[in-house]
Amino acid sequence: MKRNGLDITVLILGIACIGLMTVNRYIFRPVWKSEIRTELREVKSELKESGKERKQALKKSHNEVKAEMQEAKTELKETLSLSY
Repeated sequence: MKRNGLDITVLILGIACIGLMTVNRYIFRPVWKSEIRTELREVKSELKESGKERKQALKKSHNEVKAEMQEAKTELKETLSLSY
């Protein structure tokens, strides 16, 4: 059977595709994974910092509400004790 130019081209393209898939699997994929890991670490640290800030803000507002409740309670006691 005689090989023509199309058969040789298909054979070369097939070998090139197999080579590119091998390179992608063993070289590029670990590089991409390492980049993704560094990005995930950055995102996790940002989330942790924002969580800490949110907790501090919540704690501060909780303390303010507690103080307001105490003030309202003392005012109510004063007004009730004066009404007798």
